[in-house]
Amino acid sequence: MQLQTEVIKTSAWVSVAWPAAIAIGLALLLPGEAEAHARYFRSEPGEGATVSQAPARVDIWFAQELFRRQGENRIEVTGPDGRAVQVGDPVVDDDDRTHLWVELEASLLPGEYRVVWHSLSAEDGDSAEGEFGFIFDPAALVTSTPMGEASATAPPEPTATALPRSQPTPTATPAPDTDGGCALRLVPVLGMAALGWRRRWGRCAGR
Repeated sequence: MQLQTEVIKTSAWVSVAWPAAIAIGLALLLPGEAEAHARYFRSEPGEGATVSQAPARVDIWFAQELFRRQGENRIEVTGPDGRAVQVGDPVVDDDDRTHLWVELEASLLPGEYRVVWHSLSAEDGDSAEGEFGFIFDPAALVTSTPMGEASATAPPEPTATALPRSQPTPTATPAPDTDGGCALRLVPVLGMAALGWRRRWGRCAGR
């Protein structure tokens, strides 16, 4: 009877623990698969960047290589007036298939630009999409220091500084002899006297 009770308890525990273990495994697995898509990694212009010169194109690098399929990898750039400014179809880099770019119009209006992208992963076959923005502001040159101006200014020449004359290093003067030195000199004398006294004592004892 006791054995039957233990079997029932074990079966009940397995029926509860097994589904829980499966649920935990799926919870750990699914986030990893979600992050496996060809998601945004970096771009040029960067996300939220302010550029002083109109970019000739928008470059995006993704976390995975892209699958070459017509219309699956897209970059759409919208200007401050709401008009699309990309020219032609996006191009997947032959040397780096995580790299996608699209050309832009020659004359861009100052203002905020919105970039919408869509990618198809060559590793898991899943698609991903997202967006970011950047600002084109020619006046940003006023608040930044041009590199040419900074390099054109020569640094001041160093002035010669007279070195201080070297002073002779004082030498240590031995301290005068004290009573301790005298005591040390008396040690051999006392030793010789004790040795002589011991010899005499030995002779007297022998008699």
